Amino acid sequence: MALFELERNADFEQLLTILEEGSNSKIRVRAAEILGSLESQSGGRNTPRSEIVDVLVDVSKDDDDEQVRAAAIDALDQYGQDALEQFIGEISGADIDGVAEWKKAKVLAKGLNADEPELRMAAATGLGRIGEDNVLNALVERLDDPNSRVRMRVARALARIENPNCVPALARKLHEDQYDVRIEIAYALADIGTKNALRELVDVAEDDDEVLRRIAVDALGRLGSVEAVEILAEALSDDSDVVRRTAMFSLVQLLSQAPSSASHKVREKIVDELEEANEREAVQPLIEILDRSSETAQRRNAAWLLGRIADEEYVTTAQDALIETLGDEDEMTSKFAAMSLALLEGAGLEGRLLDLVESDRDEEMRVKALFVLGKIGGDRSRKKLSKFVERTESDRLRKRGFSALSKLGGIEMPSGDLP
Repeated sequence: MALFELERNADFEQLLTILEEGSNSKIRVRAAEILGSLESQSGGRNTPRSEIVDVLVDVSKDDDDEQVRAAAIDALDQYGQDALEQFIGEISGADIDGVAEWKKAKVLAKGLNADEPELRMAAATGLGRIGEDNVLNALVERLDDPNSRVRMRVARALARIENPNCVPALARKLHEDQYDVRIEIAYALADIGTKNALRELVDVAEDDDEVLRRIAVDALGRLGSVEAVEILAEALSDDSDVVRRTAMFSLVQLLSQAPSSASHKVREKIVDELEEANEREAVQPLIEILDRSSETAQRRNAAWLLGRIADEEYVTTAQDALIETLGDEDEMTSKFAAMSLALLEGAGLEGRLLDLVESDRDEEMRVKALFVLGKIGGDRSRKKLSKFVERTESDRLRKRGFSALSKLGGIEMPSGDLP
């Protein structure tokens, strides 16, 4: 059975077997990642949560492949501080159960100097969870750890603690470390979110190195602030296609990350910036998100934005993408698609929606199409829908059809003498 099916079915038993006994290290890494992502569904009768944690602890300690060990430690992080401390206790012999948080932080800080990189990784991760400022200096010093996997976990820990005092050290590593570490450092700067942290990301967003620009643009999407919008909008015209796509993904992500107190201002700013951007730079990436992204928040925001920025050359393409989204499994995404379509009337939209209503496609798509027709339809829609509601066998379609007709002036009465 494929891994995605095991993930979909939350088959912990098979995933644990693959993690412990599989011969392909990449598949075992993915199995560990899935086990971490399924933490909220753990604890069933067949595979107790404690058994899952025990296996992850054993793999973190003893597996021959360092990438598998690292993935297992990250999975333990998903299972909480107790799971991490179980691993730390077994590998170090330190009993930290029931110890006060500030004392526990000091014990974990000692683990940052352990010989085993896995223990240093787990100690950094645990310190990030505790969030005590009294170990900030010990973590910052580990940004120079000889093991890149440790440096990555240290950056994540500093992101969780969000102390602005570590920004200078993070900024230094952002300019000199290897790419996978720089990604985590950029995320940490974005999560800290102070003005000097933002300034560092903005500087890198203009770097000559394409990979660094992409890293910075990706991280800026986590800020949820108006300040990041202009930088990301400028990146939509970057020479690199990868940077341009990343910038749009980050703008869409910004809509989700913005705090409630600033969300309206951020939303308005994004729309203003995208309206001024070249349509190819703005519309096509949004369509790509609708077509490829599996992130619900991204798809919702992409559907919402398309109706507000697509115009002229790309309006038909945008309509096509939104029509296909009318049947989205997420109800809010399909509603946003319908509302955006209502803003993009013209370009033959009425006829295409009428054809969809008469088709045998997904009923949800047809229901939403009727909703849009109630907003944009004219006499043509009124005549066709008057006939449609009389012959459809679906109560739901009939109800939505009558609702649309009521907005269009009521059922079209037949002309001439009745037979």
